[in-house]
Amino acid sequence: MEVEAVNFRVSAETLDGLACKWTDDPPDVVLCPFDRPEMVPVAYSAYHYKVPIAQIFAGDIAGGAFDDAERFVISNYARWLFCADYPQAKRVRAATRWKEECGLDRNIVVVGATHFDDMTAVNEQEPRKLGDYTLVLYNPPSLLDREGVEMELGQLQKEVEDDELVLWADPNGDANSDIVEEFAEDAVRLGALERTEFLSFLKNANRIVGNSSCMFYEAVYFDVPYKQIGVRNRYREPIPKFMCKPGASRAVIEALKEGIE
Repeated sequence: MEVEAVNFRVSAETLDGLACKWTDDPPDVVLCPFDRPEMVPVAYSAYHYKVPIAQIFAGDIAGGAFDDAERFVISNYARWLFCADYPQAKRVRAATRWKEECGLDRNIVVVGATHFDDMTAVNEQEPRKLGDYTLVLYNPPSLLDREGVEMELGQLQKEVEDDELVLWADPNGDANSDIVEEFAEDAVRLGALERTEFLSFLKNANRIVGNSSCMFYEAVYFDVPYKQIGVRNRYREPIPKFMCKPGASRAVIEALKEGIE
């Protein structure tokens, strides 16, 4: 079985190249980290060339970003829908019920969250030297204008103003990230961190404040308290503690093997 991971910014040239690949050397299934608008054209292209699609984190809702609409658009293209938990499975089942009525393949499987498959490689030495601190990660919500982002940053500042040490991780680079970087210009900034570096700072934090989805997954795993600010991820469901364990990626692969064979 061939599983192809697709994760890149999409251009017209890229889509032309994909169309050729779907025709000349089609994979058994296309598995994408379907959480971003950039993935919609990839799913559209694969679907219209009859290449089966698998979606992870199907049924999630967050709030404040384009991602929610894009995620459910892609769910309607996908043959396999892998969910982090049972509420998401219930939601995506309702959103794609038309497939069942039309007799089309629709495989909904609860596998947990892939976030936990690489949580062991954490170096805690540097963060421990800092003592007690609050970690901040705020990404600009794509559904807000600049004024809205500035307003939320003001709310965030009030939340952490009495904390002794506040460390800011860089935002994700989406539109209006420059506002966040300017706002945190005089703060203690960690810069753009690799995942293992970020996990080290998260694990040793007193709490995390912001609007990142990591608060609902990795922070739960490490038992780090979190405070969600603003509209982004306001509606995301935290993963239950008993499901904070590795194995989701393997479960996805095994389900795809069984389905294809």
